[in-house]
Amino acid sequence: MVYLANNIEDDLKLAIDKLGKGDELALDVGTGRARMAYALAKYGYCVVSIEYDINVLKKARESTNLVNGDGKIVFIQGDAHHLPFLDESFGVVASYNAMHHMKDYKKAIDEMIRVCKCDGKILITELNESGKKRVAEMHRQRGSHHESNIDIYDVVNYLNTAYNIKGEVYNAEYIDVFYGKK
Repeated sequence: MVYLANNIEDDLKLAIDKLGKGDELALDVGTGRARMAYALAKYGYCVVSIEYDINVLKKARESTNLVNGDGKIVFIQGDAHHLPFLDESFGVVASYNAMHHMKDYKKAIDEMIRVCKCDGKILITELNESGKKRVAEMHRQRGSHHESNIDIYDVVNYLNTAYNIKGEVYNAEYIDVFYGKK
């Protein structure tokens, strides 16, 4: 099964355009279907993509190989709550609709901030109300359930309160995007 299209989805393109093209090392936290990893690679970044579920990780690796991730993506199995990287390792730290899947999204954000370089870029997206309804319906049709109990403003408030990180929030059709600097 191939998860990726040969182009970047409009909502994700809006998010990745905030970063712009680059060639620095980027971390994709909670890769899922590798949409963010693929988009970052297409924009020139060298990407380390981390996912907890080994089966999801295998499918993500397979799908990016099929659509040519330009060899710029390395997949690692690991826990977002305990990232296996040194402090300040990445110029860009990103996550695409994954915070609501985290056991403790604040701990995952703590780790993302820890591995982000000083003046590094932070890009986090979460489903907005339209996106939550769309994903819930897709899951319902498959006979499963999907729940999202946080939104981008939970993420933004935590970044501001815990780290005094301010940024911009952009609204797309199905996601909300936070872009800021450490």
